[in-house]
Amino acid sequence: MEKVITDIGFQYFTSQDYFINQQLNSWLPSLRRIGATAVVFSAGFDFAVPEDVIQCAINNQLKPIVHFTTTLPTAQYFGEISYLFDLYKKWGVESVILGDKPNIRDSWGMVEWHHEDLVNQFLNRFVPLAQHSVEVGLPPVFPPLQPGGEFWDTAFLELALEGLIKRQVLDVLDDLMLSSYGYTFNKPLTWGRGGPERWSISKPYSTPEGQEDQLGFYNFEWMQVVSQKVTRKNLPVMILDAGSPGKGNSENYLESVNKILNACQKGQSNGGRIGDELEINGSVASCVFSLDTLEKSHDGKLDISTLEKIFGHHSVQEKIDVSHDSNKKLLHHYLLLPKHESGVSDVVLNKVRPFIKKYQPTIGFSLDEASLAQKVSIFPDPLLFTTTEINQLRSTGCVVQVLPESGIDIATSLQES
Repeated sequence: MEKVITDIGFQYFTSQDYFINQQLNSWLPSLRRIGATAVVFSAGFDFAVPEDVIQCAINNQLKPIVHFTTTLPTAQYFGEISYLFDLYKKWGVESVILGDKPNIRDSWGMVEWHHEDLVNQFLNRFVPLAQHSVEVGLPPVFPPLQPGGEFWDTAFLELALEGLIKRQVLDVLDDLMLSSYGYTFNKPLTWGRGGPERWSISKPYSTPEGQEDQLGFYNFEWMQVVSQKVTRKNLPVMILDAGSPGKGNSENYLESVNKILNACQKGQSNGGRIGDELEINGSVASCVFSLDTLEKSHDGKLDISTLEKIFGHHSVQEKIDVSHDSNKKLLHHYLLLPKHESGVSDVVLNKVRPFIKKYQPTIGFSLDEASLAQKVSIFPDPLLFTTTEINQLRSTGCVVQVLPESGIDIATSLQES
């Protein structure tokens, strides 16, 4: 039977220090050299991963994936954030992961968590975003759940998939991919292999002696069994943060990474008996390692040479475009908005929405980040953006435009331009 080689990818650093031009043009080519096919960028709904970051990944033959790691917004805010999906599709993003660990308390506010139908509340947020993702051509990925979790992960997934069927969102189900955290919890990598069919005595919050459960690397198999039961489909799955202990530290982390990497490279028949050796089934779309976790395992001092020693060099046939000029501006157009302790003003967002729709700039709140752009449009706020700071932007080579404070004046200027 034909072997299926599992693609590997990396969750990119979350620190903004790694998003400057020099860092991107060092790390992304390295990821490709060690055999990665995809890179996952963490994001929120109040800003976009910059277009030039996405383009840099594409230039290095890496499929960019965006993982929305913040709480999904309610449907009433859909109109304010839907443009992000249009931008990402336009820029070349491959797919979007919609949320992170919705089965734990920390992913919700106190009131929402105690809602009597948490899964239905989650679907009220997930479905509009997933449907819009499908409409614009971005395959949606179901958020990774905390293995176990305060709301048991297998139960949460089962109820959510049943809810999607009841809502008859067949377009979402047709394109849906699962995701799973590949945490080991410092257990053997084969812990839980075979899923609930093999470990049938294990129940939520109860794993008798001699039995195993989904609290290990093979969590993805348990997720797939649930999806097969509910949808009658073997949904593909993406494994995230593969080999991480999940919490705390593990002396065996790098050993686990090495074994998982070997399993990905070795390939796995789509059928066969269960043995004691680590194997990854053919419906795993990709196995993704976290650069943040790797950096933590090296006491915050991970460098490219160390990364390449861990993962080795693999033959890459595609020609990689690394011709970026290190002095070139990383961003094309940046919209700098004021953000106070209370957050971003809805009034300001309403005023600039027509501007965003017309020019589709990168949106943010940082003067340092704005300095990376060729052109910077600023919504005025004399407390946050002084004349001196605006002139400093100009001195870095940015073309700076200060917008009118009036929404009517902004709209008028758009009609005239």
